[in-house]
Amino acid sequence: MIREPVVSGRFYPSAPAELLGLLEECEQHELGPGSRDPGTAGVLRGFIQPHAGFIFSGPVASWGIRRLAAEKPLPTRFLLLGPKHTPFGAKAAVSKAEGWRTPLGTVPVDEALRQAVVQTGAFTADDAAHAQEHSLEVQLPFLQRLFGKSPFSILPIAIHYAGFPECEAWGKALAGVLAQPAFADVRVLVSSDFSHETPRSQAYRLDGEAISLIERLDAEAFHSLVVSEDRSICGVIPITVAMVALARPGIKVRKLAYSTSMDVMPHPRGVGYASVVFEEVPAGA
Repeated sequence: MIREPVVSGRFYPSAPAELLGLLEECEQHELGPGSRDPGTAGVLRGFIQPHAGFIFSGPVASWGIRRLAAEKPLPTRFLLLGPKHTPFGAKAAVSKAEGWRTPLGTVPVDEALRQAVVQTGAFTADDAAHAQEHSLEVQLPFLQRLFGKSPFSILPIAIHYAGFPECEAWGKALAGVLAQPAFADVRVLVSSDFSHETPRSQAYRLDGEAISLIERLDAEAFHSLVVSEDRSICGVIPITVAMVALARPGIKVRKLAYSTSMDVMPHPRGVGYASVVFEEVPAGA
């Protein structure tokens, strides 16, 4: 079974040429990387990307893709972690599809990685959670534009709300998979927007506080802050899971970019977007 796109024509154009043109515009936008170099501090192990309509979040998302493009060799296997915006399906749902389609083509799901993740017992193979979920679908056109006709594979996982102990268990299960030599080349892409329906100055302050905890790799403090203060970071759970999964000696976290929908189009309340990378710094560096 192929998972068909559900937000094509809404979050991004359904015509391939128009979609590629918009991705180029996002990259060259004043809030995008343009000709700027995000730099490298080590091997890219994971990154956080926004998932709103491309005209709003695409410039920030382009920063993470620009950083990914600097990897030599370019990673070709991606574990995608995103929130569940719907109540459907399993709590921690691994896509059962053979591939995910967008207007730019079909991306295969990595069967070996899927089997390893499901065999941990912490995740369930389930398509209902993905049927109407947009957070992972919108990541694919950015990757497809980068890879062109070169092959790459994905494993989408949608995760529902959970307390920190369950997030920690999911993260440790994924860490065990990623530690296996067969999956050493897998990179983790986390899909999340930040503040929602928030005035611009408040969004910068609130999201800055949350991002500082991500940069410190303090997964429990990040989860506690967002949950206890009811902050509207929709990907709090996949971010927490990824922080646990990626936390090990040598991992450093950097914010590449942050802006809001209000920076793109003036309006009183909007959404915050961040591009954050997890890099493994060589010993002694």
